[in-house]
Amino acid sequence: MFKKLQVKFVALVMGVATLILCAVFVSIGAMTCQQAAQQLAADLETSIDVSANAFERPEARAPLPQAPDADAAGEGQGQLAPPQLGQRPEERLASPVAVYVLEDGALTLASRSSAALDDAVRTEAVEACSDAPEDEVVPGPHGLVLLKRQVRGTTYVAFADDSARVALRGLLPTFAVVGAGALAVFFAISILFARWALRPVRQAWDQQRAFVSNASHELKTPLAIIKANTEILLDEPDADAAARAKWLASTQESAEGMEALVNDMLALASLDELAEQGSVRIAAHVAGPFDLSRQLEGLALQFESRAFEGGFALEADIVEGVQARADADAVARLMQILLDNACKYVGAGGTVTVRLECADGAARVSVANTGPLIPPEQQERIFQRFYRADEAHAGAGHGLGLSIAKALSDQLGAGLSVTSTDAVTTFAFRLSRA
Repeated sequence: MFKKLQVKFVALVMGVATLILCAVFVSIGAMTCQQAAQQLAADLETSIDVSANAFERPEARAPLPQAPDADAAGEGQGQLAPPQLGQRPEERLASPVAVYVLEDGALTLASRSSAALDDAVRTEAVEACSDAPEDEVVPGPHGLVLLKRQVRGTTYVAFADDSARVALRGLLPTFAVVGAGALAVFFAISILFARWALRPVRQAWDQQRAFVSNASHELKTPLAIIKANTEILLDEPDADAAARAKWLASTQESAEGMEALVNDMLALASLDELAEQGSVRIAAHVAGPFDLSRQLEGLALQFESRAFEGGFALEADIVEGVQARADADAVARLMQILLDNACKYVGAGGTVTVRLECADGAARVSVANTGPLIPPEQQERIFQRFYRADEAHAGAGHGLGLSIAKALSDQLGAGLSVTSTDAVTTFAFRLSRA
């Protein structure tokens, strides 16, 4: 599934990149052709104006030196020398232009031309000039363009290569090379982006599959017990009250376990929804201050009976009068999970310690218990949902306790952490003081 998504993502990126590149290249080509056509039209008009002035006033002419094969009569069989360097920009032509006078169906080379037509093209050029409209740049023979104008009763025709077409033809190889290189780069980048973009999706998918699998496994056992007890009660309607009470108590215990699991799953779903909405409940302008010291003392008192039954010590080292600005209910739920987890793994003869201290303007709360250490590789996993290991603190019940604690801590902005050294495991978090 993810390979198909990656292929679709890459195909989409490449399609968009191709369209963008095509649009850019077409725009560049169109602007280049338009600019070349405008420049060519200006060159043709300028050449006609200059040649007309020189042709009508022979005494003002300043003929350009001709190439060795030029006709001595001025017919211009060869290429005339280009303009000299150092001219002002308005006097320079971007394209070589051949200017002729059209008289009696014949073309006579005018002075000040920068080029001349080949003899083989001359006949076709005369025919093209006869049909060409005036004052309009139109296509001519052999890839030329021409402009015909009348200046003081004399018809002039200027010829030049189609520079727009030449410019576009020159750009095509460049466009091809640049386009192929850009698409290759986009292809490589799109593959990297596809993997990067789909990585959280893959992780979420794997977590969802693991969550559904683990939840189904956790629900399977109590459902099997309930089903078995119900079948026994139906098969033995005459059983004595003690046996029926035992089976009913087992059914009730399994149902309570299922209820606890469902409540934990709903709590996680609610916390996930709050996290997606960016809801932080400990903001100073939302949550009011409460007596954190008194709350922790009350929670520790609730677990004293469990410490007595389990044969371990429960100690409290709590600074008096500490006011915290946070959601009191969320803090209480977080502490209950941590205390329950510590009591579960402390073992007989051990010690559970609840500590509240102030440092750097914040209140630091910790719950520590003696007992088996948590290896470093498992410390990174104990907050995962349904993660449980005999030697690790995986949370009470169904392996969701510490996951809920972590979610509550993230919601509170408390930064829940775990350390396990010297036969003591400590969970700690920090709250803002009021």
